[in-house]
Amino acid sequence: MTGYDRYGPRVAALRRYAEGGDVWAMERLAQALREVDDAGGAEHWLRRAAELGSVSVLGPLGELAEADGRVAEAIGWWEQAVAAGCAGAELQLGALYLERGELDAAEFWLRDSAADGDPEAMANMGVVAHRRGDDEAAVRWYERAAEGGNPTAMRSLGVHLARAGEFERAVGLLIEAVRLGRRDAMAVLGAMYLDFGDAERGERWLRRGAAAGDPDSMFHLAMALRDNGTLDTSDSPATVEAAHWLQQAADLGHPEALRLLLEP
Repeated sequence: MTGYDRYGPRVAALRRYAEGGDVWAMERLAQALREVDDAGGAEHWLRRAAELGSVSVLGPLGELAEADGRVAEAIGWWEQAVAAGCAGAELQLGALYLERGELDAAEFWLRDSAADGDPEAMANMGVVAHRRGDDEAAVRWYERAAEGGNPTAMRSLGVHLARAGEFERAVGLLIEAVRLGRRDAMAVLGAMYLDFGDAERGERWLRRGAAAGDPDSMFHLAMALRDNGTLDTSDSPATVEAAHWLQQAADLGHPEALRLLLEP
């Protein structure tokens, strides 16, 4: 059964009212279309609702534009959402400016939410500080965000602590980040254990990450298998498996994997 088979009667009923100019129906129709992965149809009705004055659709329009790679347009929608007083809009706008590398603008929109203790805003403020080269400030923000339960901050703080030699605390934070859904923390754990000479644990974490679909884990696992197999023959088990994971990582857009595969 397809999504449209399942939601057909609901979508059909909402469409009738939406076509008659009912803003509520437009909003609900857009939501239903997003649920069946019809982003284009959803955006059409969200735009119609926005033209008729709906404020609640500004955020979803920003989300759809961002998902489609139209970051400048997404910023425009979120700016309208901020002006309309939509909850959380400043945080989303700051995150988008951070994605574009506009650190001053990112900080401007993030700092109030961060000052209020929002974990995501604090984690992003840590990224702003790190990109400015202020690692001390970055760690302070990551500490606060990690205390608030933000898994991204836990991963970033774990990396900083590992570099500073605080291995045990780094491991604890990274494991908690994995538990909270940061798959790429498994790649960090695997690489850390390999660096500290524990190949068994390192490979185990990399295999977990690779099996979960994390391209960083796939890449590091491929490199570890290459090193272990010493590439003595082109058809050795280690070499074959390394090639498999390298290709998998490249297929997911991993830049280093792509570079290695394109090398002559």
